[in-house]
Amino acid sequence: MVNYEIEGMTCTHCKKTVEKIFAENGKQAIADVDAEMVSVNETLTEEELEALKNRLSEDGYTLGNVK
Repeated sequence: MVNYEIEGMTCTHCKKTVEKIFAENGKQAIADVDAEMVSVNETLTEEELEALKNRLSEDGYTLGNVK
C-alpha cells in the first residue's frame, strides 16, 4: 500500500467521498480521517495524481505527496 497525505476530511462522509472519487478514477483506496491519509494499492502516476488532485479539490480536499 502507498499512503498519500490528504487534507480536508473531517468525518466518515468525507472518507466515503474521497474513496468514491478514487474509485471513479479506477483506483481502490482506503481513506483514514484521523491519520489524514489515503492508502492506494499502487503508486500513482503523475497523470493519475494530477487528475485526482484536481477532482478532489472540487470537493474541498487537498491530495498531497506520499506519506
